[in-house]
Amino acid sequence: MATAPTTTEVRERGAPGRSGRQRFDNNILPVLLVTPAMILIVGLIGYPVLRTLYLSFREAGLASLTTGESEFVGLANYAEILTDSGLRRAVVVTIIFGLACVAGTMILGVAVALLLNSQFRGKYLVMIAVLLPWAMPRVAAATVWEWLFHDQYGFVNWALSGLGFDFEGNAWFIDPFSAFSAIGVVVIWQSFPFVAIAVLAGLQTISDDVSDATLIDGATGWQRLRYVTLPMLKPILLVMVILSTIWDFKVFDQIYVMTGGGPARSTEVLSIATYREAFTQLNFGLGSSLAMFTFVILIFFTVIYIRLVRDEEAI
Repeated sequence: MATAPTTTEVRERGAPGRSGRQRFDNNILPVLLVTPAMILIVGLIGYPVLRTLYLSFREAGLASLTTGESEFVGLANYAEILTDSGLRRAVVVTIIFGLACVAGTMILGVAVALLLNSQFRGKYLVMIAVLLPWAMPRVAAATVWEWLFHDQYGFVNWALSGLGFDFEGNAWFIDPFSAFSAIGVVVIWQSFPFVAIAVLAGLQTISDDVSDATLIDGATGWQRLRYVTLPMLKPILLVMVILSTIWDFKVFDQIYVMTGGGPARSTEVLSIATYREAFTQLNFGLGSSLAMFTFVILIFFTVIYIRLVRDEEAI
């Protein structure tokens, strides 16, 4: 006569339908949970990107908004970017200015993070002051900085002249180099707080035992930073570099408010060129191709950053 299974045997065999429930929990339920978010992401991001890509291959003007009709022109819009001297210059300026802002943002952000990681009187007041630029609206901040760099009554010229430099009446926004220098100050000033706070969070995860060990080994402050601290912060720094690249390569508000891309389009970057072609000239095809060109540049530099880190880790 068969005996009833013990409690242990029931446990090992599992309850009826338990394996099916486990497959549902492990395979189907996660998909169901993320489906609403994926639908929202595709609707808000995926469709506009695909629509922009579609328009970049067509000649679409104001009439296309009402009729929905546009003419297929292939790669003509992209060819115009490479052949038009103004647009070609905007591409070069975007890359140079973007890389300069990323470098300045990372250097200043890491330096401020190292400062805030130490103990000194008034530390929390400094932290609040560091966060203020990040909290300010970009348009409002750019307007204030435009006044600060004013050639006649700006504070910057007054302060530099007071230090003995010949900056009285200096017009910052006439020369492209000085104009980009002023804009770069604003961009870096508003970008570095996020980097500083993120790197500070990473610094506080480093054990004190690591610092004590380097001190015992007789390492200098620069050696600890170069060979211990920065390598341990590499994942955070990579994320910050990628985010800074995305932000700084598509800077719009500061340039539009301070120079509008002038004089004579000398401070025009791809974001300003995209706005001008799409919403001023109503050339949506060329504007879309400029937006996709910016997207490709960002993907290119992001892949380079990741490859460099992987190659370094493989050594």
